[in-house]
Amino acid sequence: MYSRWMDLDRRYKRVIFLIGITVLLLVVATTGFMYFEDLSPFNAFWMTIISVMTIGYGDIYPTTQEGRWFALFLVPLGAGIVTYALGVGASYFIEQQLSNRVWVRRMEKQIANLNDHIVICGFGRVGRQVYKQLKEEGVQILFIHENESDLLEVVEPGTLRIIGDPTDKAILLQARVGQARALITALSNDADNVFITLTAKSINEDIVIAARAERDDSEDILEKAGATSVINPSVIGGRELAMSVMKPNGTDFINDLIRSEKKEFMVGEVALDHSEPLIGMTIEDANLQKHFEITLVAILRNEELLSNLDLSEKFQRGDTLIVIGNPKKIEHFRVNKNKGYTPR
Repeated sequence: MYSRWMDLDRRYKRVIFLIGITVLLLVVATTGFMYFEDLSPFNAFWMTIISVMTIGYGDIYPTTQEGRWFALFLVPLGAGIVTYALGVGASYFIEQQLSNRVWVRRMEKQIANLNDHIVICGFGRVGRQVYKQLKEEGVQILFIHENESDLLEVVEPGTLRIIGDPTDKAILLQARVGQARALITALSNDADNVFITLTAKSINEDIVIAARAERDDSEDILEKAGATSVINPSVIGGRELAMSVMKPNGTDFINDLIRSEKKEFMVGEVALDHSEPLIGMTIEDANLQKHFEITLVAILRNEELLSNLDLSEKFQRGDTLIVIGNPKKIEHFRVNKNKGYTPR
């Protein structure tokens, strides 16, 4: 209980304290007038209110010496608490407005300096899963959505966001799509996703775009519009449901590789540049399993995916290695693959 209190914002602590002391004052004052003035609970409460608010006595006023001394103590105490309450209320709203303005300016400055980030358009059921996965990956993301309250129900308060229509080119320019690594358009309307894809490609020809499609015939249109990959959640969900019945063990294994909640194994991509010692080396000689404890499952070469690899296959410049292993082992390979690597 104490730790929860300590975690509360300072402003909330003051409000809770104010409510508590006000309730305590009303209870004590009402009880006191009932005792000293022999009043009913309602009349005692009425006298408490007019005493605390210092609006003057009218039809009811203290008649006993003890009641007057009690009122003499209550009036300045109540006036002080009311004054404090007004100050707390005013400062709360002022601080709220100032903090919001400071945060908006800071966020705008951060957005203006973004590079190599991922822009996410839309925040429905699919967008939430996209956020969850990218958050686990630790990449810089920027949301574009029309309703900020929907976003703040799920995302962390510090998440960069632009509140506006993602189909508006001015909004995409503000999101620095020209400097972005990728864009994910996850709106439920295929026409909007097509328009966003076309607009983003007109701003940045090299940007990677992953687009959501609800209808089968929209997938080809999105690809022609420039989408790098098109995902139909209904098709993928249906296939997984079927495979979970027909081949449950294999389906569970694949899901374990791609689900962010399970970190023992994952699929990783590691690109080779012209200076890598691995270039020209065969898969057998590299022996990634022995040196880095990761498994090579495929090579992406010239936009073609090579699987079922022969051990005599040689690595080439520009290859992207698709590997499976522990995330820390994959990152170790990514960092150290060109630092004194010695084949077996």
